[in-house]
Amino acid sequence: MIDYAGNKISYTGCSSCAFARREFSLPSGMIYEDDVLTLAQDWTLPIDGFLVIAPKRHVLSLQELSGQERNHVFAVLDKAIIALKRAIPGITYNVVFEEEDAGEENSHFHIWLMPRHKWMFDIANGNPTRHIKAVFDYARANLKTKENIEKINKTCLLVRELMH
Repeated sequence: MIDYAGNKISYTGCSSCAFARREFSLPSGMIYEDDVLTLAQDWTLPIDGFLVIAPKRHVLSLQELSGQERNHVFAVLDKAIIALKRAIPGITYNVVFEEEDAGEENSHFHIWLMPRHKWMFDIANGNPTRHIKAVFDYARANLKTKENIEKINKTCLLVRELMH
């Protein structure tokens, strides 16, 4: 796998579990971590403010989390959104629950905090969520610039500070 800055990521088994075990790192580092979950920049997409929350425990769906774990995930999600809105004023977010298919390699439930930048509306003909593949393809092809990676890392640092 190649990370959002163009670096090769190596790990064994499930990528989310490997990240939680710190088998690899990202240029922006870990934004937040506790006994239940990790919060980090999306590993492969160079989109400023695109964060991922993943339980440390290997689960495929939200329903596999205990009530206490779910409550904790939602509390951290709320705190992360507040921090992101301070870090990138004026931005709105989609929250996407990505449940995985047990048959897929590296399946692991996670939550996307996907910003809705102005450029996304242009790429996606007005609806970034409906045309998410076009948005992701554009980001991979055009946003791995030094300036954008620096902006992502700066946003992650600010969110990290605001989360603590």
